[in-house]
Amino acid sequence: MKVTVLVENNTRIDKYLLGEPALSLFIETKNKKILFDCGYSDVVIKNAEKLGIQLNQLDYIVLSHGHNDHSGGLKFLPPNPATKLIAHPNIFDYKMDENNVEYSCPIKQEELSQKYNLILTKEPYQLEENLYFLGEIKNNTSSDIDDSAIVYKSPSGLVIITGCSHAGILNTLRQAQRITQEDKIFTIIGGLHLIAKNDTQINKFGIFMEEGDISHIYPCHCCDLHSKILLSKFAIIKEVCVGDVINLP
Repeated sequence: MKVTVLVENNTRIDKYLLGEPALSLFIETKNKKILFDCGYSDVVIKNAEKLGIQLNQLDYIVLSHGHNDHSGGLKFLPPNPATKLIAHPNIFDYKMDENNVEYSCPIKQEELSQKYNLILTKEPYQLEENLYFLGEIKNNTSSDIDDSAIVYKSPSGLVIITGCSHAGILNTLRQAQRITQEDKIFTIIGGLHLIAKNDTQINKFGIFMEEGDISHIYPCHCCDLHSKILLSKFAIIKEVCVGDVINLP
């Protein structure tokens, strides 16, 4: 499986791709092409064109949750009734922050149903052999009950691909283990929502990685430098930038 970073906060020198505070990953398996989240704006389109990636031939679009930095790019993606869009039913919930700034999904359910084959599910959904959408995460105590992720059961262990992990990264990992009936975690790619300098939470996750023998992870988007430095005591922290390609076993 190959993961190409289409949208991310960070960019690399001399690549001349666009970054924004958002996330989108293009996932290629042997048989499927999957867009996991789609960023905030048309940056996903511009970067895909520069990288030679065709977004009009997707088998799936998977939304980790309905926040506009993960769903805003839907406004610009080409319609395709054959493309299945997989998400939790609550992705359309209204969201507003403490500064009265709305960050809900900018496209309504009716419009998405006209553009794609919309599949809303709280239950896990098998995308193909050894690849699953996690559905509603158990023990999620956040207000973002629509938050979910993808798990790939690789020969080396589980690969968990997250958007922001609002449901809690440990809750997300345990759900992936339950669904696949596999304990070994190979790596984690995506947002961990470790941005508030909550050292207790970060260290708890670090100990989980250490005890599970997780050698390296790819934290990005909503994982700040402070968190990455603390996590580097427990595992190798891989840098993630727009245009990066992660090849998985």
